[in-house]
Amino acid sequence: MQIIDLSEMPQAIETLARWHYSEWQHLYPGETQGDFEKDLRASMAANVIPSTFIAVENGNVIGSISLLERDMDISESWTPWLANLFVHQDYRQQGVGKQLIEHLTRFCSVNSINHLYLFTPDSRTYYQTRGWALLRHQVYKGERVDIMVRELSTADK
Repeated sequence: MQIIDLSEMPQAIETLARWHYSEWQHLYPGETQGDFEKDLRASMAANVIPSTFIAVENGNVIGSISLLERDMDISESWTPWLANLFVHQDYRQQGVGKQLIEHLTRFCSVNSINHLYLFTPDSRTYYQTRGWALLRHQVYKGERVDIMVRELSTADK
């Protein structure tokens, strides 16, 4: 498996948008699969934020992770956010998600980003075992979520 920038395999956008829309559409009411595609395309610009990385095995995309300026409509100005961590069901429980997170945290450290935020409805323990701390619980779009932060250090490089 290798992890590459989405810009190296733009043909994966439609598949990723379909996966992401299916997984998270309930948290983004009013958005379409096309909106998800548009957001992924925006992450292929030469900017650090937004960025999307994909896990590829044998030429097939098997997972993704993104770095976004904001991933929640909340009053806090916390930024940036880890988003779109998704691993195809056939590749789960094999360390792909962990490798995607490690890749993103190294990318952030190299680009002088000192902390990351995320929100999750059901994976708090998963992230806590990877160095994330709970900031608070919140009801978001009708669902209880955990907002978490991870301080990055030179050790993440």
